[in-house]
Amino acid sequence: MTELSTKLDELVALVPPPGVPDLGTKSWDTVFAELGSPLPADFMLLVERYGNFQIGGYGTDWRGENTRRLEYLGVMDPRYAGGSWAKGAVHTGNVYRELREAHPDSYPMAAWPEPGGFLSWGNTIDADHFGWLTVGRPDDWPIVLWGRGDQWADQEPLQITVTEFLVNWFSGSPDLPHMADLWPGGSFGPVWCGALLLEP
Repeated sequence: MTELSTKLDELVALVPPPGVPDLGTKSWDTVFAELGSPLPADFMLLVERYGNFQIGGYGTDWRGENTRRLEYLGVMDPRYAGGSWAKGAVHTGNVYRELREAHPDSYPMAAWPEPGGFLSWGNTIDADHFGWLTVGRPDDWPIVLWGRGDQWADQEPLQITVTEFLVNWFSGSPDLPHMADLWPGGSFGPVWCGALLLEP
């Protein structure tokens, strides 16, 4: 068993995938051609298992406020046939660049498709974007966060995979200091995972 599949099995044990995953139907080669780049192998394995998915639950946010605050993470399968993940990545990059032009100190990253730019793989209920800095080989891309506030402004890139990031968060050992307390068996009940049904 590979290290990638072992880590995915850990995530499945913590938060099982949707009973009927909403899987994309494009080929990965088509996605790569649209995007102009391959994607990390671990992320591909993740969405092949979970499809378009949402993970959520109630927890205490990082400020210690809203003690039954809903937290939510949505991830889209890039193979989704009803749209273009690549076009979405470019749109997100354009939004980031507009913010960077207006507030360069608060938005220091390059943005996709700039070299080494931020490429989003998921977003929260509060419009925080999790993504990669596209530096080097896709399997080596570090995880970064573009948050709606400045709490992650000084966060160093995380040299872990998306699946490792999720396993750490949902086992109660988040990699980012301001992640909400949200894990199976935590204070506010179970973490759930469901298919993120998208319009065709």
